[in-house]
Amino acid sequence: MRLFIALPLPDDARAAVTALQSRLPDGRPVPEEQLHITLVFLGEQHGDAAEACHEALETLMLPAFDIRLTGPVLFGGRHGRALGLHADGGAPLVALHDRIRSRLHGAGVDVERRRFRPHLTLARLRAGTDPAAGYETLIGHDLPPFAAERFLLVHSTLRPEGALHETLAEYPLGLCSA
Repeated sequence: MRLFIALPLPDDARAAVTALQSRLPDGRPVPEEQLHITLVFLGEQHGDAAEACHEALETLMLPAFDIRLTGPVLFGGRHGRALGLHADGGAPLVALHDRIRSRLHGAGVDVERRRFRPHLTLARLRAGTDPAAGYETLIGHDLPPFAAERFLLVHSTLRPEGALHETLAEYPLGLCSA
């Protein structure tokens, strides 16, 4: 079972992002319903890992915070395979990421070692596509901030036509003051 933890986008932010996606000259846009900021990617996990994740995260209490999508980012090697926007949530975003990783590790869930580079993927680029035009399109397109008020445990199934995401659990933010 392929799992990850993500911040979903509220409807108004999702609308602004899809409008920006429509301006990109190349690539396969990420479907609107799958737009998210990955907090922790867990990859392939054993059968009971989803339940262990849920038990580790259901009592996590952190405040809500604002996120701003700014500046283009390119992932996937020298020539780029995905184009997106940097997600700036400051110290609260980093704290959420760190607390989730700590809780999952404490629950015995294997957590992939990846540098945390918070971003929102907008489009996947075909091999050999020059990402320069899309990258330039995103320069200067800082979107209005939005509140991160919840995070999700997501099951992802890879398919030839693109991944299928299923939310397994939802966890609120903002239930505490620190």
